[in-house]
Amino acid sequence: MVRQLPTGSSSSFYLQLYQVVDDRSSDPIISWSKSNNNSFIVWDLKKLRSDILMKSSSVLGRNLTEFMAKLRSHGFRSVDKGPGELEFAHDDFARGPLMKKMMAKALSERIERFDAQIKAMKCRLKAKKASLKVENLFQNLRI
Repeated sequence: MVRQLPTGSSSSFYLQLYQVVDDRSSDPIISWSKSNNNSFIVWDLKKLRSDILMKSSSVLGRNLTEFMAKLRSHGFRSVDKGPGELEFAHDDFARGPLMKKMMAKALSERIERFDAQIKAMKCRLKAKKASLKVENLFQNLRI
């Protein structure tokens, strides 16, 4: 049973990682495991670094060391494979429509939080403008 992944700052990591792993054009570099819906395999470390990590935001990490540290800190574990193969698994990170819905929901929640922050900033700006207007009126009365 897939549970809800954390929301907030860590949801950005899960969202971006899911998008990269689920992107069929990156399959020669990184893809879902064929044997396990809860894991992905890194096929080409050099291209992962140059084509994905270096070109993405720092959410996934800027280099392989950061990427692997972030995977561990977000609950991913290494799956023992042969030399040169890296597979990472997470019980709550799964391929499929349910996960896509969860990712879409997490993204929607991020957009809603961002919209709320913008609304709050607009309210503070409006209050500041009103405060400055009142101050200006008082200063004009003192003349």
